[in-house]
Amino acid sequence: MTQRIEERLREIAQIPLADQGLELLDIELKSGSLRVTLDSETPLDLDRIAQASALISRLIDDSVEFDDMGRFNLEVSSPGLERTLRTESHFKRFIDSRVNIKMKPDFVGPRRLTGVLKKVEDGSVTLQTSDSSVNPPIDLKVGIDEIERARTVFEWGSPKPPNSKASGGSKRTGKTKLTANKTAKD
Repeated sequence: MTQRIEERLREIAQIPLADQGLELLDIELKSGSLRVTLDSETPLDLDRIAQASALISRLIDDSVEFDDMGRFNLEVSSPGLERTLRTESHFKRFIDSRVNIKMKPDFVGPRRLTGVLKKVEDGSVTLQTSDSSVNPPIDLKVGIDEIERARTVFEWGSPKPPNSKASGGSKRTGKTKLTANKTAKD
């Protein structure tokens, strides 16, 4: 039933949301909450999220297929920095990005994988992962249907190459100081 509700909501909401410049990324019914994740080419603010929430609520109220759902909370949000990946098109958007993947319990091999998403084709993804016991990094191909959960990993800044110069031409010492919002080199 859960899958049917998610598919039905996608069918009735995708076009009206697209008319408002919104892309329906994900729908998840879990623990009494119907979670809808939206994205847009322009920044999503609270007003646009509230309008989308009202639209989705109206669509659900007007559709008889949702009558037997009982009580639930509707949660409409933007994807945030770390995005859930469920479909092949989701994965394709984030090729060359770092991802965390949790495999389904019956998967033969490590259950949790982290690496760079290298390829997406024919219902599978190729992840370049590095295991501390194996050098160099290895490419691991897994089926999307074998994945329980996948998310992008947000990384603050990018590391500077060795022997790079700081502004003003002074050399960096290589000592790292961590703060709440960035990594800085002294």
